[in-house]
Amino acid sequence: MTAFIIAIVCVVAFVWGQMVLLRPSGRDQRLMNLRTEARRLGLHARLLPPPDWYRGERPQAGLLACYSLMITDEGKGLPYFRAERLSDGEWVVRKGDKAILSALVLPDSSSTWLALEARANALSLWWQEEGGIDDLPLQLDVLGKLRQKLA
Repeated sequence: MTAFIIAIVCVVAFVWGQMVLLRPSGRDQRLMNLRTEARRLGLHARLLPPPDWYRGERPQAGLLACYSLMITDEGKGLPYFRAERLSDGEWVVRKGDKAILSALVLPDSSSTWLALEARANALSLWWQEEGGIDDLPLQLDVLGKLRQKLA
């Protein structure tokens, strides 16, 4: 009888331990909440392989976060624009009108941002996802101002 109880306790402990290991980590839960809130605000949150122009440190798992604001105005595409944050924290325009970047006021949280990019149908922010949910309205505001400057 004692051996049976010990076997049952071991099986229950093993099953319970496996269930605990399946639970997402705190970091994964934070990222899930961040991406869910981004979608709620109208941003399209994606993980993508680094683009050809990316010269930074290889991201964890080989993917970069790209949060985009999709443009639905048919026939009114935006000109291509890309500004990148250098390792020293300064921003440089790689493609497009240099005056646009100086007209944007980037928040302090932009230190985790890697690039701002505009394509015909989307405005994108490439970043390291190190901020919190409080940073999302700031990102949305900067992308909205970028859209106004490019229109």
